[in-house]
Amino acid sequence: MEISRVLEKLTSAQNLGLTKMTPPFEGIENFDYGLRRALDAAFDWKAFGDMLLHQIPARTLVFARGVFELRFALFLSPDEKDTLYCIGPWAEGPRSKESIAWCKTYLDEKAQDVIQEYHNRVRQIDDNAIKSTLFGVISLIYPEGELKTEEWREFMPLNFRPGLESFSDTSFTEELPAELVAERYAAENRMLQAVVKGDSSSALGAYESFRRFQVTPRLHSLLRDFKNFSIILNSLLRKSIEQASVHPYYIDQISARFAIEIEALTSLEEGERLRVRMVKEYCLYVQKYSLRQYSPLIQKVINQVNLHMDSDLSLKSLAAQCYISPSYLSSVFKQETGQTLTDYISSRRMERAAKLLLTTNARIAVVAEEVGILDVNYFTKMFKSATGQTPTHYRRDKRAQLSLEVAPDGALPLLPEKKNGKN
Repeated sequence: MEISRVLEKLTSAQNLGLTKMTPPFEGIENFDYGLRRALDAAFDWKAFGDMLLHQIPARTLVFARGVFELRFALFLSPDEKDTLYCIGPWAEGPRSKESIAWCKTYLDEKAQDVIQEYHNRVRQIDDNAIKSTLFGVISLIYPEGELKTEEWREFMPLNFRPGLESFSDTSFTEELPAELVAERYAAENRMLQAVVKGDSSSALGAYESFRRFQVTPRLHSLLRDFKNFSIILNSLLRKSIEQASVHPYYIDQISARFAIEIEALTSLEEGERLRVRMVKEYCLYVQKYSLRQYSPLIQKVINQVNLHMDSDLSLKSLAAQCYISPSYLSSVFKQETGQTLTDYISSRRMERAAKLLLTTNARIAVVAEEVGILDVNYFTKMFKSATGQTPTHYRRDKRAQLSLEVAPDGALPLLPEKKNGKN
C-alpha cells in the first residue's frame, strides 16, 4: 500500500492539509498555512523538522493541539526513511472564549483581526470523528494492533514560543492576511474554472477548499450574512456558465430559481446543502447547454431550435435567419455536430415532447403543437419511431414506473392510484 496515495485521498476527502516532511525539509513552512513563518521570519525550519523526526515516536499517531486551538495529526512513515507526515490543521469549532479573551488581553485589534481571519481559513470538523477516521485509515498501514496514539496539548505546540511583539510585526499583520486572502481567491477561481468546464467533481473539490474560508460576519444576523454571500456565489456561478456559451435564457432560469431558494433559507445547514447543489447544477447546465465547441453560426442555429421549437424550423427558414444558403448551413451543421440539421431538430422535438408528456396533463394535440408539429397523426408516428411507443402509452407507462421509484430521504415508495378499489 502506497502511503502517500492513501493520505492524499484521505485528506482530500476531508478537505485537510497534508505535508510530507523529510530532510532537508524544504517547503514545510506552509504546514500551518504560514502562521509560524509570519510570527517568526527567522524560524529555523530545518531544526524544526529534525526535532519532529526525533520527538514523534515510531508506530504512533500523535494528535497535537496547538496555537489558537488548532489540531494536527503527525506520524512517522513505516516504509520511508526519515519521513514524517503532518495532517491538518483543523479546528473543532469556533474559537473558544478563552482564546478570544487571551488575544484581547495581549494583542491589539489589528493582530486580533488577523487571528480571526486565519482561523476562518481552517476547516472546522468534529474532533473525535476526524481522529477516529485518521486512526482507522492509518492503522491499515501497520500490522493489526501496532499503531498507538498520543495526545500533545500545548498552547504554542512543537517548542514554538514567539514573543508578543511578533504579533505586531508586518509579516503577521500584513503579509499573512494577504496570503490568506490570495489563497481564498485562488480556491474560488479553481471552482469557477471547473464550472466553466462542467467538471462537477473538480468544482465540488475546489468549493470545499473555498468553503474553508469563513469570512468574518458583516451583519448581526448570521443567516442574513450567509444569504448575502450565497447571492454572490450565485452571481459568480452565473457568470461562469456564461463563459461556457450557455444561452442567457437558461442562465436566467437557473439563476432566478436559486435566488428565490436563497431568500427562502431558514437555517445555515439547509444553506450549505443548497450551495453544494448550486455548484452541481450549474455544472450540469454547462454539460447540457454549453455550445462552446461550436462556431457562432451553429450556436445561433441550435439556440433558435431549442428556444423556438414551436416555430418554423425548416432548413430554408433557419438559413434565411443566418443570411446563408440552405446547402451551406446543412454542410456546416453536419460537419460540426456529426448529424443532419433535420435529425437534430427531430430529436430535440421528441425529447421536449417526452418531457411535456411526463410533466403536464396537456392533450396529445397540444403537446404536438408545443413542439411545432400541427399534424397529430404525424407527431404520433414520429414519437413512436423515436421511443417505440405512442405518446399515450409512453405517458401511461413512464408515469407508472416513476410512481414506483423510492422517494427522497428513504420514504416509502409511492404506489399507483387504486382503480375500483384495486391496485
